[in-house]
Amino acid sequence: MTTDRPTLILVVEDEALVRMLVSDILTEEGGYRVIEAVNAEEALTLLEARDDVRLVFTDVDMPGPLNGFALARIVAEQFAGLKVIVTSGRTTPDMEDPPAAIPFLPKPYAPSVLIRLVRDALGETAEPIVRPRPDQAAAAPGFSVLPTAIKIDQLHTGLGVAGGLAQPLPEPEG
Repeated sequence: MTTDRPTLILVVEDEALVRMLVSDILTEEGGYRVIEAVNAEEALTLLEARDDVRLVFTDVDMPGPLNGFALARIVAEQFAGLKVIVTSGRTTPDMEDPPAAIPFLPKPYAPSVLIRLVRDALGETAEPIVRPRPDQAAAAPGFSVLPTAIKIDQLHTGLGVAGGLAQPLPEPEG
């Protein structure tokens, strides 16, 4: 059965504003459908109840007994064909973390980098993606920052373009 519905992504993030921002980026800029979970246990419950999720985008540091690396290992073992991307601003993967086939996206990152990595993981793009190294991402000029503080040079009303509080920043020009 074919469907015209956009690909469904599960965003697993305990920080509400970051979760909303990532969901907005994936929905508005990527054209994906998104469901959300606040921790690994909730994510596993959703994955067991649904068969339409194609990618899990998970933070590492979350409350509960399982972190994002553990979630990625479980998904890789128990949900064949489901893609996973792990992200963190505090932790970097080491030899005991998810297999090398599971991409790691260091925070901060630009919305375009997130979209390109998701498309790459889902096989939707033929062009190779250049992933920023953790030491380069923060130093890159003009990078939109997730989830650290966002500097706003203009008076901000708290409402984004679409009327919500968490809106992605525009891409840097150039």
